[in-house]
Amino acid sequence: MGGRSAIVLDFGNNLLFGVNGIDVRARALVRSAMYDYVGAYQLVCDLGNGSSVATTVDLRPYDEFHTQEEIDAALPKLEAQARENGIYAKVVTFGKSAEGRDMRAIFVAESEDDLKTYQELKKRMEADPAAVMAELHAGTLKYKVPVFYSNVHADEVVAVDAVMQFLKDLVDCQPIEYTRLTGLTDEGRAELKTEMDADGTVWSDLVKDKVTGVGYIRGNGGAGNGVSLGDSRSNSGLNDASSNLSDEDMAKYYTMATQTFDPKEILKHVFFILVPSENVDARAVNVRTNGNGFDLNRDNTYQTQPETQAMSGLITQWDPISLHEVHGYYQQFQIEPCSPTHDPNNEYDLFIDTALEQGEYFASTAVANTKTINSAQIPMRDYLKRQKDGSVEWDYPFDDMSTSYTPQYAMMHGTNAFTVEVPVGTSDAVHALEHGFIGNAQFVINNMYRMFNNLLERYLRGVKNVDSDNIRPYYVSQKDEKGAEADTFRPRDSKDSFGKTNENFFPEYYVIPMDAEAQEDRAAAIETVNFLLHNGVKVSRLTRDVTVGSRTYKAGTIVVDMHQAKRNMANCALYPNLVIDDWSPWSLYSEPVTNFSAFRGYDMDTIRTKGAFAGSLQEITQAPGAKTAIHGSGPVSIVRNDSIETVRAINDLLRQGVNVGLITSGEHEGDYVVSSADLKKVSEKYILYVTQGKVTPKAQLLSKNIKVYVPKAYSEFIKDADGNPHGLSGYYNRLNTNGNWDTFALWRQMGFTLTDDLDEATIVVGSQYPDNADELSQKILAGLPYVGYTSDASYFAKDMLGDDFEFQHSTGGYDALDTVVFPNADIVTATYRVEGDYIMYGYGGSYFVKIPKNAKVLIRTTNDRPIEGFMNKEFIEKYKGQIQAIKLVDGNTKMVLFANTLTNKAHQQDDYRYLTASIYSLQFAGDFPEIPVTGDPTVKPQPKSEAAAQMAVVRTVAQPKHAAWTKPAASELPRTGDASPAVPAAMAVLAGGLIAAGALTRRRDHEE
Repeated sequence: MGGRSAIVLDFGNNLLFGVNGIDVRARALVRSAMYDYVGAYQLVCDLGNGSSVATTVDLRPYDEFHTQEEIDAALPKLEAQARENGIYAKVVTFGKSAEGRDMRAIFVAESEDDLKTYQELKKRMEADPAAVMAELHAGTLKYKVPVFYSNVHADEVVAVDAVMQFLKDLVDCQPIEYTRLTGLTDEGRAELKTEMDADGTVWSDLVKDKVTGVGYIRGNGGAGNGVSLGDSRSNSGLNDASSNLSDEDMAKYYTMATQTFDPKEILKHVFFILVPSENVDARAVNVRTNGNGFDLNRDNTYQTQPETQAMSGLITQWDPISLHEVHGYYQQFQIEPCSPTHDPNNEYDLFIDTALEQGEYFASTAVANTKTINSAQIPMRDYLKRQKDGSVEWDYPFDDMSTSYTPQYAMMHGTNAFTVEVPVGTSDAVHALEHGFIGNAQFVINNMYRMFNNLLERYLRGVKNVDSDNIRPYYVSQKDEKGAEADTFRPRDSKDSFGKTNENFFPEYYVIPMDAEAQEDRAAAIETVNFLLHNGVKVSRLTRDVTVGSRTYKAGTIVVDMHQAKRNMANCALYPNLVIDDWSPWSLYSEPVTNFSAFRGYDMDTIRTKGAFAGSLQEITQAPGAKTAIHGSGPVSIVRNDSIETVRAINDLLRQGVNVGLITSGEHEGDYVVSSADLKKVSEKYILYVTQGKVTPKAQLLSKNIKVYVPKAYSEFIKDADGNPHGLSGYYNRLNTNGNWDTFALWRQMGFTLTDDLDEATIVVGSQYPDNADELSQKILAGLPYVGYTSDASYFAKDMLGDDFEFQHSTGGYDALDTVVFPNADIVTATYRVEGDYIMYGYGGSYFVKIPKNAKVLIRTTNDRPIEGFMNKEFIEKYKGQIQAIKLVDGNTKMVLFANTLTNKAHQQDDYRYLTASIYSLQFAGDFPEIPVTGDPTVKPQPKSEAAAQMAVVRTVAQPKHAAWTKPAASELPRTGDASPAVPAAMAVLAGGLIAAGALTRRRDHEE
């Protein structure tokens, strides 16, 4: 070569990085170890004359692959390149990750003025959508709209690189020719019918006129031409929904057109917000979860993690008209919109008006410009199947019921949003997504008037609080019966906190008291107000006292007036959801409940009286402040156990070496006692409710040396065939997600001291079956206390307790917010029992069916229907009246077991006090000493009347959540959109002592 001797070598990396590589094989075996191999290598060739020559070989999964460091370095250069080429680009840091890394987005527009002009327009859109719509219809509105592309699961590597590839296309500013499938030929239509018949695919009557079938065809009558994936996802490549069609087949089945992507022309109509890597901590080590070990794509509504807080803020700030979040890896190349069930807070008719066309357009350019990925499936189009009896059914739904996913969250802001799943981790997958992005941009331009009008209509419905009839047909049964479940998903007869209805799915107002006498958890209430403001919801305060029904709300009470553009965003977080009971097990991809007041533990009322607060509201921009409320005076302080804020304060005091007691009897059972002098160490740092006096209640002293060991199901390193560890240090295994919730909840949210050293641990607490089960069980049986929850922990307990313990674990993906009873008084349940909180969350549907003879039943579900959740009718009947928690203190054994999770996604915060009471009570340090009264060391107990007056505890007047109840008729059980007096449906049964805890089980989160 060039007159010199040369050796030319071609290297392939399919065994490591191709099909059956990073895309399919277990994350633990390949994805987590990918960076062990990626990098620059010296290739040395020893010559016969004793000399050698060398060159550098850059090993990576495919040429377009970027590490996080390379992304960070490339973005400023691409910004500069864009400006050199005459367009505007700006890299912005919009948040910090859990590990402190910068989260970056890049904006690309024709000019900076486009962004400024849109922000001005956005204010008008949300404040007066009717006026903007009038300008749109008159043709006088000049506007550009934002299009958003992103990735969240960093180990689905092609997604990140596809966004980067599209960005490079944009800033290069050179026209790109591409092919688009424009329709089917006669032969294509015949093949489509053959394949749909073979697959049993039926297009729903709701969508059959909106689709063409473009992208469906795999060829060979549906047998496919796909590569063999070598696993359970396919049958040696047969029925592979991402089929590799030849050029001849594509021409035979489809009509095509050549189009041009010209960035400068595109930017005359839209601008782009690109987030190549939302999960920067994960991209740095090629894993799915963030630095706290959380799946961010299950946290977009809960927003417990800094990344989802940042991403939700970015979406809220810009209200993109279109958003695609890209993922992998499925057997099929899957492009949303989703199949049923649909979140009732999405204005679904306005979304689906263009969504199916948009999905097919994305597919039409994605599959036409790659060599090996030439077919795709769309859930709402393709997942309805003909059954043997001739009926139809949504067999394996891919639903959008949960707003925990980024696209479904974005829908709450009016965005047409989509998840896209690629089948393999190859260069071809990068380019399929790249061309899908290109096609989508053109679709938005072609349909911008229609899409923008629908966005304005969403906001107009919000401002007028309209519950449109047009949505109701889309709430189908699993048999696809139009509107069959509209009354379940969007009921119009829900009653508010005073028994009123407004014949509307949406209430008129949500009311959150903020004064210490009416609000049980002011810290959680403040957090929710800030959450609402962060997510673009308008929040107001009362300027005067207002009486509604039987209740007077004080000036300063927070009110969310539902007549606003972001009404749907407010409702998705605040409404009590519904019970989905006639879909088959695993029909929901993730749990649907949000219900912040029930899960975070604060008091909130729903008001359905129109104009109840007219003329009395003042909009706010930040949550009101609050400080510790102290009632009475004296050396003894009783701290009400009403929140995780209280738990944090107690653990802070214990770290400072302060004596703290857990009150074991009387009207303050379950609360904490501390000297008033010691209280000063935390009273200004936390928002507490404290009653002071002179009498020291009977209490047990909390240990000052609590060290919690949280077991994990999988070790940090993977072991090779010889048993040697390899992989990445600091990697939180994706399958440890439940254990990561435990760590975050116990450490970050509750403030316990954790330890990885089992020898110094004072208690074991967790939800997973331990990787070191043998070692751990020996410690526990020898006397180390154990608190376990979920079916995984029950399996571990079963191995320790043997035949004396049995449990039932559902595999249906069920969850329920349920009513419970506490059959036996115990300190573990005391705070809930005393305050009258007989509601508990349960994920998975586990329950105990046999317990050791010396075990005490702590919690049992009632015989009432769940308040909300997903659980089919048959299983609801099985779940009623079942044991949810037990306590076993027998010889050396000290255990508290819960059938279901207590830390689900770190959102289940109102149930944390079951956990904290278990932790404290299993390692009491003796009786709490009497707190001396200065100058009167022999003071006698006060008369009951005086003590009661001095210790007037708010829980006795917290009417919004824990009033005295009369059991309602079944038809009056609480329904979507209300925190009505029917909520604790089993309250009347309490006197008979018959309630138990509908606790929470978590299924292994294995889906993409």
